[in-house]
Amino acid sequence: MKNSPVSLLTLAGATAMAVLCGSASAADDADEPNSPVTRSSLNLYGRMDLSVETVHAGAKSNVGYGTAGASRTQMSDNTSRLGFRGVEDLGAGQQAVFGIEFGINAPNGSLVSPPMRNAYVGLRGPWGTLNMGRLDSDTPTGSLLYSQAARNLRWIVHDAGVVAIGTRVLNGNNRVSNALTYKTPDFSGFNAVARVNLAGPDATNPTTNPALKSPDDFKQYQVALNYKNGPWGLGTGYGWDEKKGGFLVNDFKNKAQVVASYEAPSFKTYALLSQEQFNAAPGARSAVKVWLIGATVPFGVHRVTANLMQRDVQTDPAGKLKKFQADYSHSLSARSTLYVFVDRDVSNSHLPNSQATGVGVGMLHRF
Repeated sequence: MKNSPVSLLTLAGATAMAVLCGSASAADDADEPNSPVTRSSLNLYGRMDLSVETVHAGAKSNVGYGTAGASRTQMSDNTSRLGFRGVEDLGAGQQAVFGIEFGINAPNGSLVSPPMRNAYVGLRGPWGTLNMGRLDSDTPTGSLLYSQAARNLRWIVHDAGVVAIGTRVLNGNNRVSNALTYKTPDFSGFNAVARVNLAGPDATNPTTNPALKSPDDFKQYQVALNYKNGPWGLGTGYGWDEKKGGFLVNDFKNKAQVVASYEAPSFKTYALLSQEQFNAAPGARSAVKVWLIGATVPFGVHRVTANLMQRDVQTDPAGKLKKFQADYSHSLSARSTLYVFVDRDVSNSHLPNSQATGVGVGMLHRF
């Protein structure tokens, strides 16, 4: 990710001013004799998550961390962030919801590019929740397929850096701009969610994809159904792309996903299955299958988690992406956690020297 010229000091100052001005504005409105009194809140939050990792990558590994054929030790940021979110009570059970969240490269104190992980505004009421903007799993409606996976399985400490799987393995399409999402209320443990991404700047550049003549030629859709009751969690979802000019060679077309989990007091176990369809070139896969199984065991302030997964390599019918990862975490408090992890990744089981191994130690603090 590219560094932003905006300093964290400037960001923190702007955020603090927004919080103070927001509080003052709400108080001023309440003091106006002809202004209706409303209740609003604005909360500052964030997390800092840093690890020191040693990575050994084979010559034909294509992992996003480390360098193929090399070994290195590095400090990594794992989606550190600073944000604020708010709610305004509109009466009759209706609320306005809004928020903005900045991504931080904590090792060098810069912002990620683009700097905003999410930025949204919306409404919530007895009829459900509707929000729009740049949306991800931290917004009120969540991120459908990605959130469905995250709700049932457990990331190894975080879905970032060496152990990231949300994009590399699951293809969750978490963060999208120009999006509109609706989530129903819960009905006996069930809820449904739908999202449309009106592409815009997310569309492939027409100069590199002649099938797209304008940003409006590309749209993305997702729908999901979730269930949670007692120890059981279940979910199924479907996502698809729409391109007016047609799909290019090896373009993603659609995917279906099912996930299940069972959580007892002493352990949680889970599984995920999905299948994706591509506009495959000759010699490539039109159908890509993905599976993941895992378990996590908490005991006091300690927790151990292990995940095993596999994804078909789309461009090589004989190849499989295989990944095993495990961690141990120790909660120092409700907000601070120390952890160690190991991750073993094989980019393509059909190719020699495509493996990569990462081990690391880190600390996470939420505020």
